[in-house]
Amino acid sequence: MTTKRITIDIDRKYDWKLPVAIVRMLIIFRKFPKIERTKKGWHLTVYLDNNISNRKMFLYRKLLFDDERRILLDMVCKYKPKQVLFEFKRIVVIEDGKITRVR
Repeated sequence: MTTKRITIDIDRKYDWKLPVAIVRMLIIFRKFPKIERTKKGWHLTVYLDNNISNRKMFLYRKLLFDDERRILLDMVCKYKPKQVLFEFKRIVVIEDGKITRVR
């Protein structure tokens, strides 16, 4: 399985990670991420020019300080939608740049 999108969830208690993750995204992907403020922190999303493998996606998410629990859940749950961002007690899934809300 491959993807063209990387989503990162950074909790507010780790605000210092936000600028570091942004700079790393600029260096690695040469793209500025979409940044969204949430109640508990930040969501960063970057769309890539080419598909990357799931393995590479997990490595990038780890390098970019994505929530450890989120990475682990995506790795072990093969039937769960990948790279889900949780927003306002709803699950938000982004597919091809479009947001789909799942209750």
